[in-house]
Amino acid sequence: MGLQELMKFEQPLAQAGYKLLNGADSPVVDDNMPVLVVLAGRRAARLQWLLASLAAVADIGDALLVISHSFYDEAVNEVVKRVKYCRVLQLYYPYSVQLFPNRFPGPDLNRSHAVAIAAEEKHHWWWTISFLFNRYTSIDHKMGLVLFLQEDDYVAPDLLHMLRYAKRAFTYHPEAEVISLGRPVTEADYSLLTVAPWQPPFESGLAFNLTFFKKLQASASYFCQYNDASWSYSLLAAFASQPRGYVDMITSMSPRVVSTREYASGREGVEKAQGVFNKLIPMRVRVAYIATGEGRVSHPEPVPHGAGGWEDARDRLLCLDPFLITTERRQQGWNLTFAGSAA
Repeated sequence: MGLQELMKFEQPLAQAGYKLLNGADSPVVDDNMPVLVVLAGRRAARLQWLLASLAAVADIGDALLVISHSFYDEAVNEVVKRVKYCRVLQLYYPYSVQLFPNRFPGPDLNRSHAVAIAAEEKHHWWWTISFLFNRYTSIDHKMGLVLFLQEDDYVAPDLLHMLRYAKRAFTYHPEAEVISLGRPVTEADYSLLTVAPWQPPFESGLAFNLTFFKKLQASASYFCQYNDASWSYSLLAAFASQPRGYVDMITSMSPRVVSTREYASGREGVEKAQGVFNKLIPMRVRVAYIATGEGRVSHPEPVPHGAGGWEDARDRLLCLDPFLITTERRQQGWNLTFAGSAA
């Protein structure tokens, strides 16, 4: 499917459009299959580093790799086509700035191109998880634990190995509801998992299942109304709405996912990551709940005041209605309605 087809068939794509590679026409997904989701945009060179690191992951052939694109590029598609180590599902975000260059959700008279690009990242993440858990999940596609990556991440060879241990830790720490295998580069005990409140910068390598997504979906208003184009801090706002005021995670003390975004080049970021990743896969993994006599050591971070970039009411409505069930798009523009009321 080319760019012109995407522009022509955006609505069908939003409902059921996807492309499968390296597998049957409709591979059965069960709750034991690891699902890795990559949010891909415009950083093709960084994406190549990530895909190369995934090729070295132990047992990657058992996984389903989902690549969700917010930008259509033939060169990127060629890179994805070269992935032969596992099944691949390609998604294309149907309301990208690329597809709407002169009207919302792209730039228009009330919205600059920079604002539209910044807002797209939050829309893209929310649409992707909503598509996977609400649309792709069906009788034959039972999503279990889904791990989310970004195109400028780089992963360790024992990523899936540690994901299995972290999933097993839920049995012993039922208060934890998500997993994070990413954090800034740091050297720590390579075989240690710990329980702590989730907060940025633990968005890299974030994983959760359908049960938790349903809870998150019920808190969509907190995510979508938070005045920040960052999906990670918007997620923190949604987590703060939970009964305890935060959500606990199982996290690895030594990262298995490292973001290369802060480095000048992907190569520099990869070299930093490889300096931390241990080539030996730990056969014995421990889980620690770090506390003192005064209580737990890790405390949830207060939700900061939003950094902005999300003032447009149309962004909030599209976020609340990612499949345009109650929002009508007319040819001459967007007529946004929600619950029967004009925006």
